[in-house]
Amino acid sequence: MKKLHFIAILWSVIIVGMPPALLCSCSDEESFTADRAAVLEFSQDTIAFDTVFTGITTSTERFYVYNKNDKGIRIVNVKLEKGGASGFLINVDGQNGTNISDVQVLKKDSIFVFVKLNAPTQTLNTLQPISDAIIFTLESGVLQRVIVEACGMNVNILQGKVLEGHHEFTSSDIPHVIYDSLVVAENASLRICSGTTLYFHNGAGLIVRGSLSIDGTIDQPVTLRGDRLDRMFDYLPYDRLENQWGGIYLHSSCQGCTINHADIHSGNYGIICDSIAGKLSIENSVIHNVAGFGLFLQDSEAAVANTQISNAKYDCVSIYGGTSDFYHCTIAQFYPWDADRGNALYISNYIGEDVHLVQSANFYNCFVTGYADDEIYGNPGEIPLNLHFYNSVLLTDVSDEAYFHECTEDSEDYPAYKNTNFKTLDTHAYFYDFRLDSLSTARSKGSSVYSSLYPVDRFGVQRGSSPDAGCYQFK
Repeated sequence: MKKLHFIAILWSVIIVGMPPALLCSCSDEESFTADRAAVLEFSQDTIAFDTVFTGITTSTERFYVYNKNDKGIRIVNVKLEKGGASGFLINVDGQNGTNISDVQVLKKDSIFVFVKLNAPTQTLNTLQPISDAIIFTLESGVLQRVIVEACGMNVNILQGKVLEGHHEFTSSDIPHVIYDSLVVAENASLRICSGTTLYFHNGAGLIVRGSLSIDGTIDQPVTLRGDRLDRMFDYLPYDRLENQWGGIYLHSSCQGCTINHADIHSGNYGIICDSIAGKLSIENSVIHNVAGFGLFLQDSEAAVANTQISNAKYDCVSIYGGTSDFYHCTIAQFYPWDADRGNALYISNYIGEDVHLVQSANFYNCFVTGYADDEIYGNPGEIPLNLHFYNSVLLTDVSDEAYFHECTEDSEDYPAYKNTNFKTLDTHAYFYDFRLDSLSTARSKGSSVYSSLYPVDRFGVQRGSSPDAGCYQFK
């Protein structure tokens, strides 16, 4: 008796010391409900992916499943209506699969559901809708569903591809997605025709050891971009961010590169031109939002016209040696992600202590501006720079007549200054439109002598007898 009495006393002490939550002896039936009126709520009733590439798993979307009732709800089964044939994959409260059983959502609680898609190859080479439904079967027998949908696009995956001979990419091809860089071999050539888009995976780029021709048009430009088609936020596509892919690297063996109506954006860099054997020609194009140099010219011959080069972590345009001519270019340094950004334009006779003599660098009817107090930096060293600006609007002191000829300083004395010169610079959604504002200092500051060589702007707008500086004519 004494022994039992001791055990009873010990048990009562343990119970007294336990927290209230552990004292509950409610059964499952008392804490969960099978009432058909008790249902789940979802943070989204439709999960819509942007256009996706077939055969490539998308990034993951998620939604919440809420139980706002006073008792828990048992989900007997969560499944994809098409059983995985659509390519959708789900993870419900930590469980992967296409058919998941026995999930509980406690009262006033929630769980995550994650969704991704590996879209199967389509029978047609056009955008095809893909849809499925996630079916939630509750213990009460109630069925609830969340729709999942996307548009799938067949793609040609090029991984570590080296092109020999002559190749053409056209808009009638299925889109090319490039992994581990695309290389144009020495003595080989690549032509990218109007309307073509090349999608590059993170870190992949275009390396040209032979020759490259990009032949877009006003209505059908050629686009080089990253392969992420999704969004960081509802208002922000990844395509507006920097560093989504590599860039274009022109090797010293490159026999020549012509680029017309190209949109090159969101790379680690734009174009690096490394002492190429041939000539680089860029017209009617855009290099925008890059994490390194926009256009880097080393000991090269380059002609750039009607082109926008904007928002680079390093310099938008860097020139070390060689010869270069810029006509009607907008060079705008409004890189948004780091205040420690480079210049809009940097020109030097030196890389470190090595001499790279600028034989000539000329700018005609150009517009060079940005956030800084001075956006043009010249490093002549002991050798004078052979540098000239004609009828341009520049964010720098333009009083030195040795370099500046009929130029205008982008100054706060004018109604528009720096970023207010342009139509839209949205640093929240990273949307930029560098066409001119009606009050822009660049209006009518160009010379018709030079605009006669380029009588229409990048979008085909006639310049007339009073050309604006830069690649856009105000309309």
